Amino acid sequence: MPERGKPRPDWAERDRQLDMALIQENAEIFQVASASAFIEAGRGAIVVETTILDEDEWHPFAYYPQEVVGLDFDEDTQRMVQEYVPFEEFVIVLLKPKERTSTYRIRTIIPGSHL
Repeated sequence: MPERGKPRPDWAERDRQLDMALIQENAEIFQVASASAFIEAGRGAIVVETTILDEDEWHPFAYYPQEVVGLDFDEDTQRMVQEYVPFEEFVIVLLKPKERTSTYRIRTIIPGSHL
């Protein structure tokens, strides 16, 4: 994360724009999946494998419960999972090449929707 007041490097800004495009393009799917999984498993995060496309040109994704997030991801991701507001927000982790990840806390496109 860049220091306050310092701009992101060009490559990081491009990477973030691509992340936001992927999330926005699939936001409704991620929102419904997150809300449904929350009902079944409690807090957690949508984890998307961005380095793979399946036969339908989709990136595979799954819901990782908070306990798994605590074992597999950094403190910032764990904090986001602990603090997000279910049904109003979701946390998404994008798995990237070279074992990099990007994590975002996203406000839902349909505020207050409870399936």
